Amino acid sequence: MAHRALGRLNWRTLSPLFWVLAALYMGHRMAVWFSISRPDWMRFYLDDLLCLPLILTVTLFFMRAFHGPTFRLTPYQVGIAVAYYALAFEVVFPLFMPRYTADMVDFVLYATGGWIFYRFLNK
Repeated sequence: MAHRALGRLNWRTLSPLFWVLAALYMGHRMAVWFSISRPDWMRFYLDDLLCLPLILTVTLFFMRAFHGPTFRLTPYQVGIAVAYYALAFEVVFPLFMPRYTADMVDFVLYATGGWIFYRFLNK
């Protein structure tokens, strides 16, 4: 049965925009790894902006294996993902883990990332 699901993977889900965003994210992670100086906006906000477009595209890729190549996430599902990430990383985690800090700009960046996914990648 698993072989049928693999045959239904729609590789076109991973659009050129997805690969550009993934390369941007990987470049940023390598800059962090090698301690390369970056502007503050990139250090503090780039990952939050790229998070949902990347995660939701991978989610969509696997969901299409089970629901067919025309499956799309609804605005409600994208909104739930935005709310989940915003609440988890900006409200809950900062209460218990000093590594995380609450920042209201991140709420806007998660919402923008959700919009980018819904508008350009959820096709």
